[in-house]
Amino acid sequence: MTEPIPFPDNPSDDAATDAFVAQLTAHRHRICAFLAKQLVHQADVEEVFQRTSIVLWKKMDQFDPEGSFFHWACGIAYNEVRNFLTVKRRNRLYFDAELVELLAREAKEEETLSEARLEALRVCMARLSQRQSEILRRCYCGTASITEIAAGLGRKREALYKQLARLKAKLSDCIRFRLATEGAER
Repeated sequence: MTEPIPFPDNPSDDAATDAFVAQLTAHRHRICAFLAKQLVHQADVEEVFQRTSIVLWKKMDQFDPEGSFFHWACGIAYNEVRNFLTVKRRNRLYFDAELVELLAREAKEEETLSEARLEALRVCMARLSQRQSEILRRCYCGTASITEIAAGLGRKREALYKQLARLKAKLSDCIRFRLATEGAER
């Protein structure tokens, strides 16, 4: 999760513009995903994202730097979806207002869960040995094939696949445990 960037009081200030652009860029994919869960067509998602961006820009000085830019942007995006659907009401492929509201609620809940999963993954990855982390990094972050990585490690390809399966299961169990533990603490 990105750290909030405080927006200066003067929206015409270069620092305010830079901060806004940084936040919008950092959250663009997540905002589009939020919109995609409420709209049928990708072109509509892009159109509503553009409208949302304009409204965000106009209301930049209303953003509370102590709050979440993503949640603030989603509130505005939600209103833009409703406005868009009101105009497009004649087309039966669009969702009604109640469904849009339900999808928006679920998208926000899903985003919170995704953030919790990502944080749990970070903690679980930190608990792996250096060798295990290195193997995962080579297999999932590099461009080499499994065969090349196995050869570089002096191992058979099948053995590497088995180790990756064990590491995946170990991380999955750790993430589930952390989420269950954190859920019980709330």
